[in-house]
Amino acid sequence: MVLFISGIGTGVGKTVVTGEMARRLREAGRDAITVKMVQTGCVGRSEDLDEHRRMMGAARFQEDEEGLTAPQIFAYPASAELAARLEGARVDVEKIVASIKECAARHEIVLVESAGGLMVPLDEKTLAIDVAAREKWPLVLVANGALGSINHTLLSLEAALSRGMQIDRVIYDWSPDVPPEIDEDTPKAIERWLRQHGLETQVERFGFLAQRPAQSARRPRSDLLAFDRSRIWHPYASLKDPPPVRLATSASGLEIETADGRRLIDAVSSWWCVAHGHNHPAITEAIRRQTEKLSHVMFGGFTHEPAIELARRLAEFAPAGLDRVFFADSGSIAVEVAVKMATQYQHAKGRSRRTKMLALKGGYHGDTACAMALSDPDGMHTLFAGMMPRHFFADKPLPRWQGCDISSLREMAAAHRDEIAGLICEPVLQAANAMNIYHADYLREMRRIADEYDFVLVFDEIAAGFHRTGPRWAHEAAGVAPDVMCVGKALTGGHVTLAATLASANVADTISAGSPGAFMHGPTYMANPLACAAACASLDLFKAADYGAMARRIEAELRDGLSPAKSLPNVADVRVIGAVGVIEVERLPAREDIERVIDAHGVWLRPFSNFIYTMPPLVSDSAAIRRIAAAMLDLASAPPGPACDDGGFHE
Repeated sequence: MVLFISGIGTGVGKTVVTGEMARRLREAGRDAITVKMVQTGCVGRSEDLDEHRRMMGAARFQEDEEGLTAPQIFAYPASAELAARLEGARVDVEKIVASIKECAARHEIVLVESAGGLMVPLDEKTLAIDVAAREKWPLVLVANGALGSINHTLLSLEAALSRGMQIDRVIYDWSPDVPPEIDEDTPKAIERWLRQHGLETQVERFGFLAQRPAQSARRPRSDLLAFDRSRIWHPYASLKDPPPVRLATSASGLEIETADGRRLIDAVSSWWCVAHGHNHPAITEAIRRQTEKLSHVMFGGFTHEPAIELARRLAEFAPAGLDRVFFADSGSIAVEVAVKMATQYQHAKGRSRRTKMLALKGGYHGDTACAMALSDPDGMHTLFAGMMPRHFFADKPLPRWQGCDISSLREMAAAHRDEIAGLICEPVLQAANAMNIYHADYLREMRRIADEYDFVLVFDEIAAGFHRTGPRWAHEAAGVAPDVMCVGKALTGGHVTLAATLASANVADTISAGSPGAFMHGPTYMANPLACAAACASLDLFKAADYGAMARRIEAELRDGLSPAKSLPNVADVRVIGAVGVIEVERLPAREDIERVIDAHGVWLRPFSNFIYTMPPLVSDSAAIRRIAAAMLDLASAPPGPACDDGGFHE
């Protein structure tokens, strides 16, 4: 029998694991020997080989008869292919395989240590995994708790499965340079992935590489939560009587895991941004690779490949003509940038009085000053009315099923045409202030009004874009395009904050031709390379699969699953569009009922105002949608809770 022992990277301990496995097998009376495919990094040859033997512990080496500890040895510490090439030699793959087969003919168990990881080249055409897969050697994968190891482990396992390899076991040990939370989570995440792929492979913790400090030395969970409760503000929360929070320790796919071991389906995509699921390996790997090259550099006076590549991909992904890109830190800042673009556009045209925007009641555009000023004037930000700039508002659009009445917008536009720089709306779906789904004809009329008065038309697609309502962009339902578009949230798949404001050539050229010529905005973390790398990977995922079809399936399943809520006494309305489902209630249930439902169903919901809603990850399967719908129905069935002075926005 031959076992192939590989690691997720360099220095994870596969040599020590190989030796320890051999020692334990021999102590159990088994005839086990060890062979390393190729040994590199032996600059002093004899000394380094002695060190290799020491790490192997009590393993037995058959150097004369069954082949060397390593059939081939090279000085340079690199891949086998490169190390051999630097010595004017080459790795003889067939000689290695023949040596191992000879050992297997003489001994019960041969432990073959890989030359590096699975994807390390042995020669110009052959990777280590190619040999192991061809020879059908079961894989023992060595992992540790270092940052990024979940990603490296799952990529290695996926590569092995794709080549039809049998996975014997995953051996895991902790890394002293990472927190215990990561150390505890890594094997759980690996086990979860194995189960999801129908594998019974165990993640085995050897515990002989080093010893983690005693549990008592760690800060108790209760201490962490007590500090959080007394010192840290959470969104829309009080420090005097803060709402309960859960200590999240990890997240993968559709689930968030908490310190008490609960796994909750993230039914709100962590505020609508986790489109591809948590910790998607393609995105986390893109971030990891970028950290090795450039984590951040100011965008004033510098540029970099991730930003250029992301701008190119965004131009391809966005509606035709929106190919001028300004990178922002968050969705709120992207909106601020859009308003400044509209204002500078009008200034460049000699219309210096045009400094106001015409927005819609019921809208929400963010929490910074200008973004608040464009949000529903009767919504969650009324406390700050005195400090916000004043803009103009048209009536809230009618619900979609009631048709389209544009009269208020047209009247406001005509009355204030000399003061208005642009129009702004959340196309089709007004999210955080109203959860209102309105008719696409409204957008067509907005386009006509903008063209008539030379207003800059801004579509805020931060919440509704990236297939949330079905099509790639919510405004596609109207068959029109804006002059400026704000994107964010799902841009990076929810892995790191980034937003962008996309403008037409007309807007950009007009601003550039006017005074002062430069567009007057520049965030410190503008076009952060890590965020841009994550966004490139996210856009690749959106292009690689039919996310529109995913949203349409979720829409059908939510319609079916939420329809029974229509008959509940506390329910005012049920509405669905794409991967968005809303149960509007007369009054939210009490906080205790909300917590009860979350725990009972294992579904994370965060209702607010009078809305019980879901915006699940677009990759959610049918079983997850059924659980989410059941949880929402359960909560909608609960009795109404006490009225909230702030309208329930704290929830």
